[in-house]
Amino acid sequence: MYTSNLNILASNWENSRPTTVNFLRPNAFLFSVKDLPNTSFTCQSANLPSLDLGFAVQSTPFTDLPTIGDKLNFGEFTIRFIVDEYMSNYLELYRWIVALGFPGNYKQYGNFIRTKTDRFPFTTDAGAYSDGTLTILNSSNLPQQRIIFSDIFPISLEALDFDVTGATLEYFTAIASFKYKFFDVEVI
Repeated sequence: MYTSNLNILASNWENSRPTTVNFLRPNAFLFSVKDLPNTSFTCQSANLPSLDLGFAVQSTPFTDLPTIGDKLNFGEFTIRFIVDEYMSNYLELYRWIVALGFPGNYKQYGNFIRTKTDRFPFTTDAGAYSDGTLTILNSSNLPQQRIIFSDIFPISLEALDFDVTGATLEYFTAIASFKYKFFDVEVI
């Protein structure tokens, strides 16, 4: 009887082991946004944003009890990319942010949307948004999962600091942050 229990335990352990022993690599990814072809190509790092579920507190005479909430909070999506010498990838983001914020006049936003509808005829006023995809690669560099960001838009573009006092040549990397409606994970 002891042996049969041991066999059951061994069988359960065998069935509960992970099916793979390859681990997720931090440098195995591709990033793409339809409206940022130059930036996507030179992307050096990207994060998989945080995801938080809000909660409510139910008061009782003894201790307050946390209960499951009903709203998700998605963290910011951030990328770092190498800036090319013509700054074309930096300018893609710069122009998008300026158009969304229209600092000079109201026509800046409208002109931006119009240029997008010229390139993508079926785009509506939602042309201020785009969809982004972070593709995670497996150990054989084949796509394993896609993180699909719906209605992504840039919210910040960090400064580029020019400096002639540096002893070594280092190429510029820029950091941009995005907000989006939600992201979904698609297993390929």
